[in-house]
Amino acid sequence: MGEIAEMMLDGTLCEQCGVYMGDATDFPRLCPSCAKAARKAGRQIENLGSLGYCDAGPVAPLKNKKVSCPECGKRVKPAGVYNHMRDVHEADTQENTK
Repeated sequence: MGEIAEMMLDGTLCEQCGVYMGDATDFPRLCPSCAKAARKAGRQIENLGSLGYCDAGPVAPLKNKKVSCPECGKRVKPAGVYNHMRDVHEADTQENTK
């Protein structure tokens, strides 16, 4: 039972019925039929396109809201700010120290 629960939590399986949804997305999601039933029951469901459906509450941080890099102002996803800073700005500082 532990593996099935983990697969539901990482999005491999539908969080309600357990149908296979494809590759893991690191968040629980619903298959189209469960999403339709949830909407009919009055829950607010967000369409994630090809990824499936999810409750609107937990999905909010996963939207494509971008933030500005403090160094150059480039718009990047919040999760990618560290990688952008490391890849772009540390590379520039290493070249300038030579």
